[in-house]
Amino acid sequence: MSQLIFGKNPVLEAFGSGQNIEKVYILATLRGETEIKIRNLCKDHNIPLAKVPEIKLDDLTKKKNHQGLVAMLSPVTYHTMEKVMSDVVDKKGFMVILDNVTDVRNIGGIARSAYFFGASALVLSGNFSGQINEDTVKTSAGAILQIPICRTGSLLSVMADLQNKGIMTYATDVKGKLLPYEADYQHPTAIIMGAEEKGLHYKVLESADETIKIEGTGSFDSLNVGVATGILLYEISRQRK
Repeated sequence: MSQLIFGKNPVLEAFGSGQNIEKVYILATLRGETEIKIRNLCKDHNIPLAKVPEIKLDDLTKKKNHQGLVAMLSPVTYHTMEKVMSDVVDKKGFMVILDNVTDVRNIGGIARSAYFFGASALVLSGNFSGQINEDTVKTSAGAILQIPICRTGSLLSVMADLQNKGIMTYATDVKGKLLPYEADYQHPTAIIMGAEEKGLHYKVLESADETIKIEGTGSFDSLNVGVATGILLYEISRQRK
């Protein structure tokens, strides 16, 4: 499902024609006008940019003439944060934000749960988030092709925008203040889930309106991010019925 394009002109043309680009790989030693242009384009479009050695580009392209530049096209169409935020506010909906979640199967499973429980959108934050590919689509049972998907590089900036628009932000943490059922999800809501190992940055936790924890009785102090998201989505759905 994912398609690779490579070479300076083809990649620049992909940007110019508005194609959905999932990720760009650029030769780590590449310098000059092309490198600057690609770096700025990726920044403007919130597209992850990976600086990699030539062996990685050779492997991706089967040693074809990549000119130090490879782009992976996305199987999904990305929506803008502005549009999604407006929908959440207008419909008093809710969104799921995944910060630097790398496992593509977790992303797929979360997309399936989010779509099942009626989430307005799924937002992928951070340059290290997993790519949406065939495995993601398969794990989501196709749901990731149905739910609006957004992408952002700056989670803190997005959180400020959400709060300015009256969207409550709930960040998850093992030391969170509220249990899932203690939070009020009747208003426009965003739940923020952290990466599988690192969790959320302390600045995100400090900036959130509230923090939520899921308590258990076992020896582990946290759940898989997909399972944790499903628990919160169920509680949101239960409260809204």
